[in-house]
Amino acid sequence: MYRIKKLFQLDWFYKSTEERHSGKTTGRLDRFRHRSGFRSNFPDPELPLREMTLVVLDTETTGFKPQSGDEIISIGACLIKDGKILPQTFNRLVNPGRPIPPFITELTGISNEMVANAEDFYSVAASFLDFLKDRIIIGHSIEFDLNFLNYKLKSQGVRIKNPNIDTGVISGALYPDLRMHTLDSILSRMKIDPEGRHTALGDALLTAGVFLNYNKILEERGILNLSELRCFLINAALLKI
Repeated sequence: MYRIKKLFQLDWFYKSTEERHSGKTTGRLDRFRHRSGFRSNFPDPELPLREMTLVVLDTETTGFKPQSGDEIISIGACLIKDGKILPQTFNRLVNPGRPIPPFITELTGISNEMVANAEDFYSVAASFLDFLKDRIIIGHSIEFDLNFLNYKLKSQGVRIKNPNIDTGVISGALYPDLRMHTLDSILSRMKIDPEGRHTALGDALLTAGVFLNYNKILEERGILNLSELRCFLINAALLKI
């Protein structure tokens, strides 16, 4: 059941919660409260994925547990359509209001100094939602990114409910005999240069390349749209139970 469920869907460190979450900041999200999550706004699941403009998303964070105080430090996204990565991208640093652990700086290249003058999460989130619109979201282990974003957005009455596609899940469905479906293992198998790895935009662009390769294989199997892809992934998951 877990597999099936996963398919669907310096002094600046110590700014007070009131200052960081002030009305000016959170007010930018007001217009999203009543429009996020209305399925009627989403693309027709019968339309070919190739013909849609899709958003490929990745985030960088201070850790894995937002409920324990971890924060987002970068949001990156790109657009794909007609089998190509489009030039429009979203790439923003986020001031987490707390120190970035040294191992995260080593992994991502994002330092405390780099985010000191960046906007806070709610301002960046509002800009990202403008970029996202009602498009389908693609990501690798996208459940983590969406859960993190929605945890942070919950206090503002906003939730991202866009349909989403996980390249890791597609990999597992296409190649069930392979043990590893991490982004690094897939990039290695596809011989894709991991330039920009562990940066939000870099990982989004890499994931876009992975999805475009997988979508060609899916099209060869007659899987063209979101409805057909969902059926394929559900059947593949059931075979593993």
